[in-house]
Amino acid sequence: MYVFQTSRFTASTLADGNLGVVGYYRSSGTDTLAELKALSDLIKSNIDRIEAASKSTSLDFPSPWTPFTPPSEAGCMVPDVVDAITQIVAAASQLIAAVRPPPLTIISMGYSFYIPAALRTVIEVHVSEFLREAGNQGAHVKDIAKPTNIDSAKLTRILRLLASYHVFVEVAPDVFANNRLSSFLDSGKSVATLVAHPEKTYDATSGITAALGHFGDKSFKAAVYLPDTLFDPAMAHSNDANKTAANKAFNMDLDWWSWYETPGNEYRGTRFTHAMNGTRAFLLPKAIMEGFDWEDLKEGAVVVDVGGGVGSQCLMLAEDFSHLNFIVQDRAPVITEGEKFWQINKPEFVKAGKIKFQSYDFIHEKQPVKNADVFIIRAILHDWADEYCVTILRSLRKVATPTTRLLVIDNVISYACEEEAVQDIPGVQKPHPPAPLLPNWGQAGAVAYLADMQMLTCLNGQERTVTHLRNLLAKTGWKLVEVRRGTETAFSLKNVIAVPA
Repeated sequence: MYVFQTSRFTASTLADGNLGVVGYYRSSGTDTLAELKALSDLIKSNIDRIEAASKSTSLDFPSPWTPFTPPSEAGCMVPDVVDAITQIVAAASQLIAAVRPPPLTIISMGYSFYIPAALRTVIEVHVSEFLREAGNQGAHVKDIAKPTNIDSAKLTRILRLLASYHVFVEVAPDVFANNRLSSFLDSGKSVATLVAHPEKTYDATSGITAALGHFGDKSFKAAVYLPDTLFDPAMAHSNDANKTAANKAFNMDLDWWSWYETPGNEYRGTRFTHAMNGTRAFLLPKAIMEGFDWEDLKEGAVVVDVGGGVGSQCLMLAEDFSHLNFIVQDRAPVITEGEKFWQINKPEFVKAGKIKFQSYDFIHEKQPVKNADVFIIRAILHDWADEYCVTILRSLRKVATPTTRLLVIDNVISYACEEEAVQDIPGVQKPHPPAPLLPNWGQAGAVAYLADMQMLTCLNGQERTVTHLRNLLAKTGWKLVEVRRGTETAFSLKNVIAVPA
């Protein structure tokens, strides 16, 4: 049969580990079985790695049947275990794609839009919190539905769908309990509090439920209009921030950020702010520490976080590098929250004048800081199409000194094939996934490509490859000199260092 994908192996290369073959190939039955066996072997060998790491570190690998807590994940954060998990997910998903009949796979993908709808429902019904209060034995759906007066028969069907995807467990007919995945949705608050104060649902939480609520609301509704936008003559070739599928879905002519600040969108705007905080849970803690040689900066060096929100990244740096001074720039409402955030978490920095906040619109205003040692732009460029990024980067370049460094922290994505064009950049090279895995790790790295669709649908932004980012920087007077990946996870931001060209 024909395998319609770019492959790096044949039956012989699977046997000897040679990854040198690239191209379309005709696979025999033997080749197919060799691939299946190779994928199976990868799964088993990496489970053995997890077992060995658990023994050597005395850290248990978390059970799928116990609640998620930050301490419970310690066994997953060991670098060797992180790599093993990535390989298992990539191999398992590729194995499923290889053995399941194509009609079932494609139909399942087509139906998968019901998953975010189901997740948003259980979040707003407070199912995880109710089941936490109910205990390990779980609760009948009629009781789960009472606090929010939702139809229990309909809720049962939604919960059963999620249980089939291993979110919740149906322990008896119509009786559900939490497991590791569903407990991740728990805000930690009581159901009574959530029902009484819905406007405070996401306050003092990790932000994960806010992110899922956001995905299941604005993102989900906007995604429906993505094909319509691509074929709309007035929008199809536009990269304007207000010519997106989200604009068509909500019948509005504002960009994402301005829309959130209009009357009537207060709830969505607040939820989005919490959602951005929640994305931190996807990433390794203190990843920014590995992204630059902060200790080498001189006493009093100025670090400017452009679009830095409340300054959470600078706060992290301030804990270990007290010799630095920080300036956090963002929209005025965010800056107000940032000032409060630092007064609570690092008042001594505020008192010493080592942290300052500036209201700054990086699209329409000139960069006011002319003595920056480091500019940080974290998770900013992916929000914008290239022409907007050119404006942002040129503004920074105009005020850069010869020694200024630019630290771009973004979700740098890979091609789904081999790429040789950027191998001259330090830090770009990384070990190939073992055969027969896809060069970009397949579904183990799929969150990055889903995020790319999120950017396209709602902002006309995009995640970029190293090649794309290097060309964009060169166009604006910067030279990409290094990529620092830090500890790899399936979804981790990359630290890209640039200097004035």
